[in-house]
Amino acid sequence: MKPKQMYSIVNLVNKQMWGKEAVQVTDLAGLISLGQSLSLDENDSDAYLGALVDRIGKTRVRTLDLVLQFPELFRDTFSFGAMLQKISVNPYDAIQNSDYNVGNDNFTPTLLDAPRKPSINVTYFKGAQTWAYRVEVPNDLFFSAFTNEGAMVNFLDAILKALTDSMTMAINNMSRTCINNLIAEKIKAGNGVVNLLSLYNDTIPEADAITAAESITNKDFLRFAGMTMRNYIKYLEMPTSMYNTAGYVRATRRDNLNAYFLTDFVSAFETYYNSEVFHNEIVKLPGFREVTCWQGSNSIATGTTLKNAPDFATNSTIKVIPSSEESKEVAERVAINQSGILAAYIDREAVAVGLDKRRTGKFYNPMDDITSTKTSALIQYINDTTENAVIFITADSE
Repeated sequence: MKPKQMYSIVNLVNKQMWGKEAVQVTDLAGLISLGQSLSLDENDSDAYLGALVDRIGKTRVRTLDLVLQFPELFRDTFSFGAMLQKISVNPYDAIQNSDYNVGNDNFTPTLLDAPRKPSINVTYFKGAQTWAYRVEVPNDLFFSAFTNEGAMVNFLDAILKALTDSMTMAINNMSRTCINNLIAEKIKAGNGVVNLLSLYNDTIPEADAITAAESITNKDFLRFAGMTMRNYIKYLEMPTSMYNTAGYVRATRRDNLNAYFLTDFVSAFETYYNSEVFHNEIVKLPGFREVTCWQGSNSIATGTTLKNAPDFATNSTIKVIPSSEESKEVAERVAINQSGILAAYIDREAVAVGLDKRRTGKFYNPMDDITSTKTSALIQYINDTTENAVIFITADSE
């Protein structure tokens, strides 16, 4: 495994989230592991199904009922291993029960029928991303700047704390970017994307149709959106092949559903249509979480003067080149530029952060009398579009 250096992406993502730069197209091609179908030599697979890999780091057997204690996306405190293998066992087709044919003139006993093998799909995820932060601190040169030892120690602690904080913010922002990539992949595939505005306008007279810009402050639209979003909690609980790109039969329980809602939408709903149903059915989901923006806020000028205050149009927008565009030449990669993203329902298994290895080390250089401190991360970001996910948007029809 050769980790990909992604410090430049981390810096760009951070600047957008901090509001230092406007939301811009961010190339995530190849950074998120989307999983690959296996093509195995017969010597590497099991004898019966011919599909299972001889042990890869860790194997997770996929079922429909997995318990999640959200909000963390991280998997296994220890690690996934260098690779993750996911096995999906598909539902079976019914066959004729011959028990009740006994005695019929044309009945022929079947003493030994051909074995019916289980139908399985195997996907494996590999690859990891790495970046680091480093700072050097002189051991004696700070003495003259402080009046006592305690003050200097607090200052040195703050320097090292900033190193830890930088890593924490980067991991948080890259985890959010992992979610954004799944949203982009779903939009690219045209799977599981619900345009609430289009659905709403279809239910009212054409003369009363509203635009995306108007929808966030339209009481009737917000009520319709809340009703529809509530329904999809039930839709996802039922076994279906509709909400993943592979057509696998999946079911997502309420306690296995990560529900990300844009703060602008939640605030608008509570302001214009305060509903106990919305609060009890959606806000109280075990996996509910608000996000202030998907990719970034508006850019700000230097100092404390706001150049542009955060607004719905920017907060609800992603501009990313999905990871699946990796196979294309850079100039041919197509970006997903989508505004009006209100919420995302994502099965716990669809987005994961694995192979989480973080290290911190110190080195004293006696020649220059400085201590160098470095913290680094090796993390695997995973999107699995064969799992359930539904994206809710408000967008004008093209």
